[in-house]
Amino acid sequence: MTRPYRYIEVERRGDVFCVRLCQTQLDEFMIYDLAGELRRLVSDEGCRKLALSLGPQAPECLYSIFLAKLITLQRVLREHEGELVLCNLPPAVRSIFAACGLDQIFHFLPNFDAAVAFWEKQNHESHE
Repeated sequence: MTRPYRYIEVERRGDVFCVRLCQTQLDEFMIYDLAGELRRLVSDEGCRKLALSLGPQAPECLYSIFLAKLITLQRVLREHEGELVLCNLPPAVRSIFAACGLDQIFHFLPNFDAAVAFWEKQNHESHE
């Protein structure tokens, strides 16, 4: 059986889509294809809670394009009443987000377990 995605590995934990990059070296065209795969999770598979791991090895790519695609993904998820969290960021990658002022618009969590717990807590609080 072939993998449905070329650039990502998806693990479902309940309604949370835990996504890892299959490779860390991404050229410009790969970033566009990666972004398309992430959007397919939202449009075709109904993903509303997406935890994207950017570590432990930092992606090697054009960060301007990569960050733009993450911002677009977050917007698409929010339009579908969903949310994106970023996990496993190495310090160098986290500093890129901070330098661009993006640390204020993304949620950062240490790992997938923390992401699942984050949404469980939100679900619990919304039902109180």
